[in-house]
Amino acid sequence: MLGKKGRAMRGNRDRPNTGRRMFLKGAGLTLTGVGLSSLFPTPFIHHAMAGPTSNKRLLYIFLRGGNDAVNTVIPHGDPDYNTTNRPTLYIAPEVAIDLNGFASLHPSLSDLMDVYNAGDLAVVHRVGYPEMTRSHFDGQVIWENGDPTNPLLFEGWLQRYIHEHLADGFGRFPAVGSPNSGVLVTGEQTYKIDVANPDNFDYGAYAGSPKRDKYRAGWRAQYEQLSLNGLYRSILSETEIKLQDAIDEYATWDQANWHPQDPVSADYLYPVDATTDPGGIWPDNSRAFFKNLKVCALSLLESDGLSPNGTRVAGAQFGGFDTHETQDESGFHGSLLAALGYGIRSLYLVLSGQANEPRGYPSIWDDTVIATMSEFGRTSIENGSKGTDHGNATVIFAAGGSINGGVYNADAGSWEPGALFGDEGRDLSEVTDYRAVFWEILRDHMGAEPLAADAIFPGYSLLGLTEPGIVGV
Repeated sequence: MLGKKGRAMRGNRDRPNTGRRMFLKGAGLTLTGVGLSSLFPTPFIHHAMAGPTSNKRLLYIFLRGGNDAVNTVIPHGDPDYNTTNRPTLYIAPEVAIDLNGFASLHPSLSDLMDVYNAGDLAVVHRVGYPEMTRSHFDGQVIWENGDPTNPLLFEGWLQRYIHEHLADGFGRFPAVGSPNSGVLVTGEQTYKIDVANPDNFDYGAYAGSPKRDKYRAGWRAQYEQLSLNGLYRSILSETEIKLQDAIDEYATWDQANWHPQDPVSADYLYPVDATTDPGGIWPDNSRAFFKNLKVCALSLLESDGLSPNGTRVAGAQFGGFDTHETQDESGFHGSLLAALGYGIRSLYLVLSGQANEPRGYPSIWDDTVIATMSEFGRTSIENGSKGTDHGNATVIFAAGGSINGGVYNADAGSWEPGALFGDEGRDLSEVTDYRAVFWEILRDHMGAEPLAADAIFPGYSLLGLTEPGIVGV
């Protein structure tokens, strides 16, 4: 069969119907919105002024808390999904969104259908790894470090990919993201830059005041003089001047005044405040999530062949998926999924050039993959609090112009009887290893060297994993 743009398709799934800029890690420890770890010289000097050499981009979204895969992508074709096992959490087929006659989307994920119907959304069910932990801490670390045998390894697989493939050939900061985002892009060297508060990424108390330019000019002159003599002075000068460059270049993004809108409804695609969410539809945690996505989208759009930014990896996190109670259709889980669906659709419209926005960014959709992850799924039987407890396999959404869209591991041919209780008699059993999904994305989309598999995912070549075939090659 032929996949995207005539390329070979692999895997078991059903097809749908169808430079200026850089910025630094923010934790509010020094300058407002800039963290202490951003002041270290390694990333500034290591990346220097190298320009990007590839246009491929990856945007990851970590759903923290353990998302309930069973009610996210509902196996209506499995008779064990019923009102006996889920008396209050059961969602009827006529309410849900049918995908392939077997699996359905939660009704709150209706916004994903634009991407799905375009053939650009892969829904990969039953993802995990052998002997999955039910610990939030260990589970998140394992998904991020790429080694289920070592939950004490605090170095991310994306960190290793960047070190192997981006650090020497890209701009100053190949990865950006939201703060406190785990170990996925963490290691001995700092490649990822976090923005704690994009609305306050400036010169602290001087931001917006007449003293700002005077302060900025004085600071630059002071640190330029340090390079004349003295141990470590050239390194300190290089670091502080590039820190100032970072703040200035981020300011040119003017993200606070960038409000792309839906081309049909004119709704704001990033409802981050009262102005862009005039009806107060979205709760605060969703607004924070949209703000993260907005910065991620801009970092990728602003990264082109003329930019020293060079951002190729961006990441956001969305918390609250530990739904031990009140998980019913009108409860908290539904609102989380609604925000997730809206956020992915917004990225689709913005990155594909379909959004109504005056800057006229060119489409980078064919060069971008968006992928979700979560540390585990949840129990197949609901608990006594109208919620679910820590479970096993989860679901990954992967979207992008190079993605072979469709449903994977959730059809009559791949979903065996008893699958909902295939793990320890209580949880959904896994079929696809998460490392197979993300290695395929890194290799076939991001251009990772095939021989780098073991360096990125320890022992990968000996695992014999089956890759789902979600990326067209």
